[in-house]
Amino acid sequence: MRILLDDKDTGILAETVGSALSAAATMAQKRGRMIVEVFVDGIAWCDEDLASVEFTQRGASELRLCSAHPAQLLRDTFMHSAEAVLNAEEIQRNAAKLMQGDRVREGFDQLLQALTIWSSVQTAVTQGISLGIITRDHLSARGINLDGSIAALDAQLRTLRDAMTAQDTTAVSDCLLYEFPATSRQFAATLADLAKAVDAIHTVTADAW
Repeated sequence: MRILLDDKDTGILAETVGSALSAAATMAQKRGRMIVEVFVDGIAWCDEDLASVEFTQRGASELRLCSAHPAQLLRDTFMHSAEAVLNAEEIQRNAAKLMQGDRVREGFDQLLQALTIWSSVQTAVTQGISLGIITRDHLSARGINLDGSIAALDAQLRTLRDAMTAQDTTAVSDCLLYEFPATSRQFAATLADLAKAVDAIHTVTADAW
């Protein structure tokens, strides 16, 4: 089996995909990196494939792996989360307009999509900060008020959910159209600032990776 890591032959000898992955992951870790993409005989494997004992015990002709620095992944996570927030904001606006047009069920369906995005973003941010790559002290030094942005978002989400629980369609649509947009923009801006902070603190550039 030929095992490539970032387009370079590793020289690793392995009989199965699983053993090859383990050895390559150790090699990447020693360089301060982690494996982020796996291609087995040209086919990309997803998390489910990698978790399957049946799959990982297979042999292969070629295993091609791509790695990344954790800081790069964190920066990308913040950038993608900022984009997701703006997407959620657009979905919320459409949901509010549907509700105002007496298409309440469709509006609520779209709103649930937006809330799912918000939940994913909150999880990504929490997990990202927990990595310790960037600390709240770093953020404070750069004037980034993450805790304030999170508190504002939580308050806005509570207001929205209260209106949804009360089945007050007017209050829901008003919240989405007139109250939530500023919170969304602020949170997206904070996420963009977080991405820049990761770059600045760790001086991670494309050339360094």
